Amino acid sequence: MIQIRKSDVSFDIKTDGDVQIMSIGGQLDAFTVSDLKNELGKLTSANRTKIILNLGKVDYANSTAIGAIVATAQQLRKRKGDVKLCGLSEEIRKVFDLVGASKMLEIFKTEQEATKSFS
Repeated sequence: MIQIRKSDVSFDIKTDGDVQIMSIGGQLDAFTVSDLKNELGKLTSANRTKIILNLGKVDYANSTAIGAIVATAQQLRKRKGDVKLCGLSEEIRKVFDLVGASKMLEIFKTEQEATKSFS
């Protein structure tokens, strides 16, 4: 497992077969979106096309960060991949609903459900 710590956000990345699971903690906002884009970029440039973002430890997300996630999903779909989400708190899910992202991204309760969805 690779563990990266940033000031207001953390990323833990693990592999389950051909699926990359990135657990994110902290805040996803205008100050940390470049870190998020950088970490997602590392996965996509390594030809990883199946990515799960576990947002169970995210306590704040804004539209800038959600836009970066949607853009990555759209990029991966062109390569027959996708980004799927899991572990969203009720508050974070509301933000995804408000900006319309929950209609563009598959959201699961657990990592296991999200991983199975790639089968």
